[in-house]
Amino acid sequence: MLTRRRHRRAIERDLARLADGTLNAGRRERVERTVADSYELQGRLRDQRRAVAAVRALAAGRAPLGLRVRRRALADRSRTRSPVFGLGLAGALAALALMLGSLGGSPGVLTVAEAATIAARSPISVVAEPRDDAATLPRVSAAGLPFPYWEDRFGWVATGARSDEIAGRRLTTVFYRSHGREIAYTIVSGASLPAVVGARTTERGGVVVHSFVDGGRLVVTWERRGHTCVLSGAGVPASALTALAAWRGHGAIPD
Repeated sequence: MLTRRRHRRAIERDLARLADGTLNAGRRERVERTVADSYELQGRLRDQRRAVAAVRALAAGRAPLGLRVRRRALADRSRTRSPVFGLGLAGALAALALMLGSLGGSPGVLTVAEAATIAARSPISVVAEPRDDAATLPRVSAAGLPFPYWEDRFGWVATGARSDEIAGRRLTTVFYRSHGREIAYTIVSGASLPAVVGARTTERGGVVVHSFVDGGRLVVTWERRGHTCVLSGAGVPASALTALAAWRGHGAIPD
């Protein structure tokens, strides 16, 4: 029992240090391999990274007001109840993550995992039919990038679109459906988002694709002209999503 407890604590320490960038290079490679083989650890690492972003937002004064107030209250309690802070960095990060969850706020740092949550929302606009032999959808684009028309080649029909803003980023999403399954393709404005640590990386047709599972959905990400693209779906094989991500429509879909 004691050995298992120590092992769990060691894992949490490694995840916290991997998330904040303080894990030494030699151990980081081993931990990243371990995380890549465990969907549970991938989820825990994402939580740690979100908490690290919260800590940095607090330090920069960019966190929501409610979180800053609660942080000050927690600091006041620490002066009279120091054992609370014996939890170390991982415990402090977890506490901040819980605060963020209870407040429903964002630390102002968009992640790939957060961008993928758009897939759970509903389309709010229709997508027009393209002309014959078209490789892209008409009148829907993001950051100057068109969305692909997949129906003729892959059987995925564009059913609608939506536009959202998270952490100052514009996210444009097109939803596709085939045989009762739905996928969502989001293009994020601005600079590319950091890849998810522990995600599997493959290359197809010169396109580097990262994949991971989040909330039962397979998520694949890649870049087009420096912008992050996120494609996700439940019950859809990784090979299918990767093929969609890599398709260039004979040059009509720019890299």
